[in-house]
Amino acid sequence: MCRKVVFSGTCPHCSGNFTWDELTQELSCLEAKNNGVFGLCKEGAVVDEKPHDQECDACAAELEADEGYDGEKHRNKKQRTS
Repeated sequence: MCRKVVFSGTCPHCSGNFTWDELTQELSCLEAKNNGVFGLCKEGAVVDEKPHDQECDACAAELEADEGYDGEKHRNKKQRTS
């Protein structure tokens, strides 16, 4: 039997539900490896869902922007005086 491990959870900032596809793993059984295709075996595939809470891309970008992590050194802003 093949096994697919999926990581899904919520973003702690926006509370949205997400699945992190870049963390997904497909573990083929020997029969599926011999057939050359994941899940192509007598018993098929089982999906194992693991909890994984992490900031979503939009919230992570917003947090980085708020903290000034734009790749440059923080510059002092000059204030205009009249």
